[in-house]
Amino acid sequence: MEELGAPVRRIWQEVLVLAVVGIEVVLLVLTATSPGEWWRAGLAALLAGALMFRHRHWPWLLPLVLALNSLSWSLAILIIVTYAYATRSSSRLRTFLVSVLAVASGAVPVAALQGPAISTTGTVMGLVLTVLVVAAAAATGMYTSTRRMLLAQLHKRAEQAETGQAAAEEQARRAERTRIAREMHDIVAHKISLVALQAGALEVNSDLERAQVEQSAALIRQTATTALSELREVLGVLRSDGEEAPLMPQPTWEDVRRLVETSKDAGITVDLFDFIDDPVPDPLARTAYRVVQEGLTNIHKHALHTKARVALIGEPGTELIIEVSNVLPKGFTTDLPGARMGLSGIETRVAHAGGTITSGPTDDGRFEVRAVIPWPTTT
Repeated sequence: MEELGAPVRRIWQEVLVLAVVGIEVVLLVLTATSPGEWWRAGLAALLAGALMFRHRHWPWLLPLVLALNSLSWSLAILIIVTYAYATRSSSRLRTFLVSVLAVASGAVPVAALQGPAISTTGTVMGLVLTVLVVAAAAATGMYTSTRRMLLAQLHKRAEQAETGQAAAEEQARRAERTRIAREMHDIVAHKISLVALQAGALEVNSDLERAQVEQSAALIRQTATTALSELREVLGVLRSDGEEAPLMPQPTWEDVRRLVETSKDAGITVDLFDFIDDPVPDPLARTAYRVVQEGLTNIHKHALHTKARVALIGEPGTELIIEVSNVLPKGFTTDLPGARMGLSGIETRVAHAGGTITSGPTDDGRFEVRAVIPWPTTT
């Protein structure tokens, strides 16, 4: 696995290295006046070939090329090797040591080529020039390495941010699908259970008078029409291209009371104990509506012939207590399927509102759903 910000091998760079060293070798050959200069040109060409392997073996290959370059004294190889090592090494100490080696490899030819006729000043100037060339190559390499690593880190952060954004969007989509599925369950389960109860009453009581049949049929039609209308509004959210639309219907506190009356019309024996005198905020009313709705839906499905009750207790600044209970049925069965997500859905709603909910049999032989939700004081 490549290190973050490591140089990438490109063909044009390899061609450029060979071209630069090749031009220097050609100039050495054209100006050669002795076999030694021919030998230097050949060694420079071999070192240029060795540079083609610098991407994989640079930690030991580049210092070795620098050492051998003291015999050929190729200025191009001196600059390329110093730059290549500085742009790859993450250790500034090793880069400094290699730069010292580069100065030494350049100083040896300078001292060897200067004859007695050349003054000490000329030798010093040659060494200073070598130091400046090496320092410039090393500094450029370190700058390139730092810039490349910074860009790689920025690119990596951008990819992580994009991945995180995609994950957040997917999580939001899943949450929205769950929210819509919960709304659809609340609507379909409750309304269709009412329709099933009303239709079942017509099927069992075949000796009903015409007026009673018409009343039951009208109630079935009204319930089914309401369910279809509410379901259409929920599905409309899926086709919305704008911002998140509120899911409909949005019940109020009066709808909570109306739920009990609707269940009574469907043939359920249910009593309402309403001890609420203060206006209930709409968010709290919506949560209460779903709790009562789910409790009554389960009674419709599993405890049709038992007595039920709904108790609503609370006041602002304390808590809203919702109790939906029924006598445990004996031997009653139902053909209505269970979605197994109703109680889970209202548990999520109540928890989101900061409350708690419990459900299960009680000591007095009833099945009870009890929710306790904070009721903030309105200002």
